[in-house]
Amino acid sequence: MTIKRNDLLTKLTEYICPALLGATVCFAVVYALYRPLALLYSVIFLVAEYALFSLFDRIKKIKTAGGLIYFFMLVVFGVISMALMGAGYQNGYGSIITWFYGEDGNYSYSPFYLNSVFLLGGFFVISILYYFTRVRYRSLGVMLCILFPFVIYAKRAEEIPEALVTIIITLYLAVMVHNRRIDPAQPREKAGKVVVNRSYIISMALFISLTGAVTMLINKPDYQSKLERNSNYFDYVPANATGAGNGESVSNSSSKRYGGNGYTGDPLFYFQTDGDKDIYYLRRQAYDYFDGDVWQMDTDDLYGMPYYQSTPEYMTDDILAQMKKYKDSGVDLNGADPETALAPRVNGSITDDGFNPIYLPSPLNTIADESSGTERGYVKYSHGEIYRNMNRRENSQGIDENFVFLEQSDSLYLYAQQLDMDRSDLEQLIWDSDVYDANFLNDYYNSSRYISMDNDIVDSKVADLANEITEGLHGDMAKAEALESYFENNGFVYDIDYVPDDESIEYFLFDSKTGVCSSYATAMTLMARAVGLPARYVEGYAAFEKTGDRYVIRDSYAHAFVEVYISGVGWLTFDPTVSDYRNIQQDNGFDTAAFVSILGRSLILIAVVFVVIFIVLLDRIVERFFRIRLHFKSPDKQTLALYANVMKLVNFSSQQNYSSYTPEMLSEYISQNRGVSLDKLFALFEKTCYGGYLPNKAEFDEAYDEYKKSYKFLRKQPKSKK
Repeated sequence: MTIKRNDLLTKLTEYICPALLGATVCFAVVYALYRPLALLYSVIFLVAEYALFSLFDRIKKIKTAGGLIYFFMLVVFGVISMALMGAGYQNGYGSIITWFYGEDGNYSYSPFYLNSVFLLGGFFVISILYYFTRVRYRSLGVMLCILFPFVIYAKRAEEIPEALVTIIITLYLAVMVHNRRIDPAQPREKAGKVVVNRSYIISMALFISLTGAVTMLINKPDYQSKLERNSNYFDYVPANATGAGNGESVSNSSSKRYGGNGYTGDPLFYFQTDGDKDIYYLRRQAYDYFDGDVWQMDTDDLYGMPYYQSTPEYMTDDILAQMKKYKDSGVDLNGADPETALAPRVNGSITDDGFNPIYLPSPLNTIADESSGTERGYVKYSHGEIYRNMNRRENSQGIDENFVFLEQSDSLYLYAQQLDMDRSDLEQLIWDSDVYDANFLNDYYNSSRYISMDNDIVDSKVADLANEITEGLHGDMAKAEALESYFENNGFVYDIDYVPDDESIEYFLFDSKTGVCSSYATAMTLMARAVGLPARYVEGYAAFEKTGDRYVIRDSYAHAFVEVYISGVGWLTFDPTVSDYRNIQQDNGFDTAAFVSILGRSLILIAVVFVVIFIVLLDRIVERFFRIRLHFKSPDKQTLALYANVMKLVNFSSQQNYSSYTPEMLSEYISQNRGVSLDKLFALFEKTCYGGYLPNKAEFDEAYDEYKKSYKFLRKQPKSKK
């Protein structure tokens, strides 16, 4: 029975570190996929590890037959896993890819897919851990296991909890230290023997605590590889989980309105212009209809017609020129003068060595119809997107594009306000005037498709609110500006970390009033359409942080805004998001958030160091408290307590029990094995304990001095004699 118990203890010792590492990896993966079951699955995984480790130990001894048994088990797990995948698809959980890379939410839970990954993936992880810790010790092989959760969190654009990172790395290092000593592939005389005693437990506790503290203290850099940045595979996964892709591509679906941002704040690219506005809105793409959750593209219009010299775009300057003809023909434009409405041509450039998108992020009304696509390096399509020349992009290590655009000047917005024209006014102007331009008429009719989309899913309360906001207003511009300013003036809050109980646009407008740019832009676009204004939801970037003569565009400056077609003016940009999003942390040498983060980590490190020091010096601390308490006793009780403490020190340091020794026997043992003498203490103890003697202070002080000189030899483990 004793032999079996020792064998079991040995197995538990050898399995403990790999098993804990595997269970932690399991917890991290399930926590990403469906966190309510993470703890349960990790406990099951831990039990399964011990069972399979024991089984593998047995079949390893029978070589060929053992290999066949393992192969059979692998096939069984694989078949069951594939069957679960098929059942998940048949039960309406979508494709496993969609589920696996989805965000944490209701649709993330599929008992079929989750159990499929748990069975096959778990068997694979356990096999790796067993082989590289029990058969051939390889630290790089074990590292393969800990990479799985990091890859999954990265692909899902989620941040792995810092505590999990600390535990995973700590346990990995523990496997490297612990299992190297018990590596079965090494001769016993080289590997050494693990003795699980108090010293071993304390040393492992110190190692894990200190390693964990240092891991938490060090900042982990947020770095995206070139391969990851340029990959666009997940842009085309048929799910909304990935939103609008990785920032370098376009997508049929807009970004999700809440969660999953994962911004680093690092510069993405730089924008330079000779214009004079404080903020520029750089477009990526516009979307057509709102499905109740995100915006979607009408796939028939993903590209549309390209603009060239032979097929020019009808732009703001063309509209102003036509409006001037109306004015010159005697039409009253409510006092507005198209000649004062400036849409000047300005130069712009986008540069960055590490940013290489398929599109050109540039302002509305970027000119693309005055040269060929080959000369220009990019092509603009009638849907509004601008795509870079693919050959140029593939041969470039980054973006370096120059372009010209019509700036939306302050005078242009002022002209639109003075014009105070709505669509009925514009129609009457077109049909009553002798000044006719087919392109002007086509541009007006083409904008109509953005007034109302049959696919838009929106509650009637949104339309009622829009009509209430614009009640009594006449012109398109007045209505658009009223909708834009509604959010700033009615207690709305910008909060990038906010996740609501209800993600509907109605909840945002009437209940939470809290969200990010995508919610603001969605709300204004839908309300503008509800009051008869052609409007489109656009995603891109806000350029407002200027360093020197150029704007720095960080990944966190990804922005959603609105473009409204104003009668007699054309498309103008509106930004309904409350201005808080433009608050930039000034570089004054002190970053409060960073300071708080470092302070928190430092306090953790200080606390752990304190615990480590306390553990290391525990016996000395206990001894110090013993000596303090000793001073408050009478000499006879001091003598008895001091003798008892000597016995405790000898028992502990030697890992033996000498309590049955007489004072004479104990004195002899100490003299022979520790090289010190406690004759005065033992003599005083015998007289006090057995003779009823009451020692005086001077006698005890002599014995106590003898004890203090001998203390370091009493607490020290004696060396074995060879």
